[in-house]
Amino acid sequence: MFAPATDQLKSPPLSWRSLLVALTLALSPLYSAADCSDPPAPRVNWKSCNMAGVDLQGADLQGAVLDKINFENANLSNANLRDAYLGRANLANANLSQANLIGAYLVSTDLKNANLSQTQARGARFERANLIHANLSNADLSHSNLYDAKLNNATLSNTNLEQANAEQANFSDADLQAANLFKAELSRANFENANLSKTNLKKANLNKAFLVNANLSDADLSKASLVDADIINTNFSNARLNYTTWVDRRRCRSDAIGTCK
Repeated sequence: MFAPATDQLKSPPLSWRSLLVALTLALSPLYSAADCSDPPAPRVNWKSCNMAGVDLQGADLQGAVLDKINFENANLSNANLRDAYLGRANLANANLSQANLIGAYLVSTDLKNANLSQTQARGARFERANLIHANLSNADLSHSNLYDAKLNNATLSNTNLEQANAEQANFSDADLQAANLFKAELSRANFENANLSKTNLKKANLNKAFLVNANLSDADLSKASLVDADIINTNFSNARLNYTTWVDRRRCRSDAIGTCK
């Protein structure tokens, strides 16, 4: 009987790191090939699948791999998308009302005209996302990241943006009436023609923000910072400015209302 040489039976030794990677790839469904025919389920892999117009109301897609997916006009209301990966996905005109997007990844995602009213999106990532004309009213976006996001003409009335990072975001012509922007990072954000009446902007950073023609009537800007902000034709009527740091770095008095004095 033929007996192979001993050195032919030997394989190069695997390091523990290589072995761990091999086991992870073999056992984790996150690394399996996308199968667009798979039913909706937690951690399903639908990367780059075409799901335009699909009805997934109330579906459980927690932790799903959905980057580059086409969900245009899809119904995802009440869906569980917690920690889902939706980078560069197409969600234009999609219905995400009351969906769970806590911790979801939506970087560079197209959400134009999408309905995200009453969504739970605490800690979600929307950097560079397209949210033009999107409805985010009554949503919870606290601690979310909206860096450089496009929110032109978006509806954010009564939206919770507490401690959100919206640096360089575009809110031009957006409706943020009665929104909560407590301690929000809004430096260099564009609020031209935006409605910020009755908003909570306590301790918000509005340094170098563009507030031309913005409506901040009845807003609370206590201890906020507006250093080097553009405030041409900005409406501050009845706005609370106690201890606000003004454009020229002056500290407004404790009783300042409407005008920094």
